[in-house]
Amino acid sequence: MRLRLAKAFAIFNVLLLAGTGAAVRADGNPRTPISRECILGALHSSGISILPDQMEQLSGMTAAEPHPPLKVLSIEVLDADSDKVLLRCEHPNTCLPFYVLVHWGRVEDGSATRPGQPDRKPEQLSSGNLLVRSGKTVVLMLEGEYIHMTLPVLCLQNGGRGQRVRVMSRDTKKRYLARVTGPGVVTSVLSE
Repeated sequence: MRLRLAKAFAIFNVLLLAGTGAAVRADGNPRTPISRECILGALHSSGISILPDQMEQLSGMTAAEPHPPLKVLSIEVLDADSDKVLLRCEHPNTCLPFYVLVHWGRVEDGSATRPGQPDRKPEQLSSGNLLVRSGKTVVLMLEGEYIHMTLPVLCLQNGGRGQRVRVMSRDTKKRYLARVTGPGVVTSVLSE
């Protein structure tokens, strides 16, 4: 009986010490949580202007430095009201890539609507105003400081002049958010 009690006590001490060591390591961890404001700022700079309550973080993320600059890698349409956005730190060693959900609202309830959607009710959008149509091939003009490139892409949303729509490269399946600039033409500005 005494031997069992001694073994149980020894196991308890080992577990207690292991837990203390883990707590010490966690307290000395130099990583900081990535704030909602940081994520919302990255979304806004990518052309996704939403209210704070429209974003859902799927997990708590940390970075090696406080307030790291983030960039949007991709946007995946989940359904009529939600998108899944992949973000990462501009410096890859600062944090791991992570996802957030964006829940699009309706104009009637005051929430931000999905880019490319009109700021009025859908029935008021006439087909005569559409310059690009979902499912059709359009020309994507990529513009950067030292690059100007065009490529054929598949349009994922209907849109009129000045609206933002999602397009996808047929061969690489990469998605872009671009502004409609003419009939069958969309433009995206590459940022550093």
